[in-house]
Amino acid sequence: MMTYSKALETVEGLKMTISNEFSASDKEDIVTLYREVLRKEFVKSTCNDCYRDALIEVYTYLKREGKMKEKSDYTLKNGVVIQVFGTNKVYTNENITNETAEAYLKEYPKAINQFAHYPDDWETRVSGKAPEEVTLNEELVTELAGKLVEGATKKSLKEDYKAYEIDGKALTARALDAYLKAADELNQAK
Repeated sequence: MMTYSKALETVEGLKMTISNEFSASDKEDIVTLYREVLRKEFVKSTCNDCYRDALIEVYTYLKREGKMKEKSDYTLKNGVVIQVFGTNKVYTNENITNETAEAYLKEYPKAINQFAHYPDDWETRVSGKAPEEVTLNEELVTELAGKLVEGATKKSLKEDYKAYEIDGKALTARALDAYLKAADELNQAK
């Protein structure tokens, strides 16, 4: 993974040869910079200046933003474009950030169906609430760990324990996930 300072240093070195023909190693460096800085693949076209244009695009982005482009945890489905109503802002997979996606989903939570990929905890991120701390019952963790060792699947355990109660309270799906995770960790520690 390339750092911002290393990317800028490489760009500065390549700028010296921008008026000349780029060598094969220069072209490889430009392709790497393009992928690492802009998080997209370089596509060579029939244009004679495509490497020069790519270098200028990378340089401009680094100078304007002062950082490498961050990879978003959210990916829109193919062909989906999000426009924030009341503004001229339009977002695609090229420019969507975690903050943008989460702000949009906070306003329109049903729009999650427009995303091909999103984090498991997107609802927590959008609501801004910290996940509830679950105090785990060690006996249940041990019981679940034993069943996993015996070959039970997490899916079957979720079905078997969906009506399970602790201190008169039914286990929520989120709490059951926490128990299964703890059971996995217990088995891995053995």
